[in-house]
Amino acid sequence: MPSVRVRPGGLGLRGRVMLTFGVGALLVSLVLAVSVFTISRGYLVEQRERSAGRQAAADADIVRSQLAEGGLSAYDVLATLDPPAETALVLRWHGGWFGSEPGIGPDQVPVELRSEVDAGARATVPATVRGEPFFVAGVPLGDATLYEFAPVRELEATLRVLGIVLVACAIAATLGAAALGRWASGRVLRPLHALAGTAASIAGGRLDSRLPSTDDRDLASIVSSFNTMVDSLQRRIERERRFFGDVSHELRTPLTTLVTSVAVLRRHEHELPDRSRRALGLVTTELEHLRRLLDDLLALARTEAGLHQDEPEPLSLAELLTHTLSRSGRPAGLLSVAADGAVSGRKLAMERALVNLMDNADRHGGGLVEVSVRRAGDRAVVFVDDAGPGVPAAERDRIFERFATGQAARGSSAGTGLGLALVAETVAAHGGRVQCRDRPGGGARMVVELPLRDP
Repeated sequence: MPSVRVRPGGLGLRGRVMLTFGVGALLVSLVLAVSVFTISRGYLVEQRERSAGRQAAADADIVRSQLAEGGLSAYDVLATLDPPAETALVLRWHGGWFGSEPGIGPDQVPVELRSEVDAGARATVPATVRGEPFFVAGVPLGDATLYEFAPVRELEATLRVLGIVLVACAIAATLGAAALGRWASGRVLRPLHALAGTAASIAGGRLDSRLPSTDDRDLASIVSSFNTMVDSLQRRIERERRFFGDVSHELRTPLTTLVTSVAVLRRHEHELPDRSRRALGLVTTELEHLRRLLDDLLALARTEAGLHQDEPEPLSLAELLTHTLSRSGRPAGLLSVAADGAVSGRKLAMERALVNLMDNADRHGGGLVEVSVRRAGDRAVVFVDDAGPGVPAAERDRIFERFATGQAARGSSAGTGLGLALVAETVAAHGGRVQCRDRPGGGARMVVELPLRDP
């Protein structure tokens, strides 16, 4: 089955939907936040400026009446006023400057404001005095001028709080939109997950898997088409399996007859001339190759069809490998057990798969070097190492295909091209996988991974 290539660091469909919702909400929130802040700030600043101007005009009326009555000094006149907190007053009268707050005098009055007031106009301008923001309002009083410094600190604090609230709302809206995108993508991807799960189940050999029916009219046609396609695929595969098994089975009878006949001829081989003996040897070799090919074909057909001679049972890999080495006539010293593992499997099928791996190492890999057992998390791992030149990286997946033989074995009778395919089918039927890697020190290493049996 081809592997799915995922671009490193790439976002999945759910991530892209969440990102789209989040970015969209962020842009809308930013536009709204900037608009609300700009409008609110302009309105509040305008209101504060008008308020400062009205307060200055009211205080100017009081100062004008006090100065008209006479008998009071400029400081006494300023003292009669009751401006808001932190408001400072500066009075220019008879060429002198008088202030209600120390440190605030004519130097703090903006030049442009002084010019407008000297021209006889009331005006209010923003200014920064001692690092603090103020609105400075100027009111001409004939032979005097009153300047009132109204603080803007509270307005700045209000605008700061408003900005924080708007930013928080934008962040909350963005997170809420991302959560909504996650929920919406989950709803959209749920049918795809069901489709992927069913497809994976079918790819794993469960051809009876189907998508459940749905009342969603947008999905009903997809579900119906998919199930119809799988029905057709299942019927075709079953026909091919039956044909595959029937042909293999029907060939056994004439093959058995041929093998028996050749065996009779070999008993009288000494009576034959040299050319006939050589021909008999070639026929014997080819018949043996054909017999192994049929055996592998039948075993592969039974494995694919789920027809087994035995039932799953707890198997110790160390004991199974020891038994397999002994029955195949190989020395027990080839086995190295780092950590034994118990798996649930069919003994005959697993033994045949292990023998195929060992035969492959002897025939195509320069000889079997070592068989080892280890554990990796919740899986047991079997290594079958050979002393050959190794397998090129481009060929490591192809060698597990049917009738795929090594370059050196093409056209020879050394192998049937089905041994490793039968190994892959058997291991997959046991919930595991088989791979080909480089052996440290040279050669090829066949790696069989099987799930450990749940105690």
